Amino acid sequence: MAARGRRPRGGERVWGPGRILLYALLGVLVTLATVLATAPATLIDWGLARATDGRVRLADAAGSIWSGSGRVVLVDIATEGERGNRRGRAVDSLAGVVIPGTIQWRISPLPLLVGRLQANASHESMATPVTLSGNARRLQGTGGSLQLPSVNLARLGSPWTTVRPTASLAVQWQPFVIDQGRFVGQATLELRDVASALTPVRPLGAYRIAIDGTGASSRIRMSSIEGPLRLSGDGTWTPQAGLRFTAYAQADEAERVRLQSLLGLLGRREGARTMIRIGA
Repeated sequence: MAARGRRPRGGERVWGPGRILLYALLGVLVTLATVLATAPATLIDWGLARATDGRVRLADAAGSIWSGSGRVVLVDIATEGERGNRRGRAVDSLAGVVIPGTIQWRISPLPLLVGRLQANASHESMATPVTLSGNARRLQGTGGSLQLPSVNLARLGSPWTTVRPTASLAVQWQPFVIDQGRFVGQATLELRDVASALTPVRPLGAYRIAIDGTGASSRIRMSSIEGPLRLSGDGTWTPQAGLRFTAYAQADEAERVRLQSLLGLLGRREGARTMIRIGA
């Protein structure tokens, strides 16, 4: 009678179905962990494109999804829609504004295990990093500021493609919430030393844009700070309709003649003023 528990001839170990399943599961987990640990930074661009309907993209992404860098592109989706869908194009060739400088981020992996995001983002022109936290439906961000010495606004679409304006940009924002794609918060943009390749008048002026997001829509108001070209405007932005904005431009008497051709390109003349409509 064979001894109980006798091993197979030659000392070979027989693996039962349970042990085989365990090792297979461990192999899958190790492979998945390796893939996640080495996930490329380009996945951030994919995520931004989906979350913003293509309005915000990431160019020159480097590093991993957990710690990487890239350049932010604010895409003019109206102009891109007129061009048609062109797959395979470089992100920085899309119509829109490429924010100068590099943004860097770091994502903590452990909070993702419970469905939460915890990340820090910084830019060479920011005083302090921004902390982002939340989940797939609701994202919170801390306040901050950004200073950019020169921004090319020529890629914002009509009429800016023709006017080719440049300016220095300062942005300040309060703590904000993005709830299911709806922005709640306040931000202020200041454009200074605004210039155009189509006029020798430099600078054209300095302008302030105030944004007040209430969730369903964001109110946008524009006013002049100084300069010979005065601008004022009011409008709204919604996720469904995009930007609807109407502004009026008027030149000071001393520069009216030299600014006449530029005003003609900006919009329709209404007496001494020029009306500019975006998305309306």
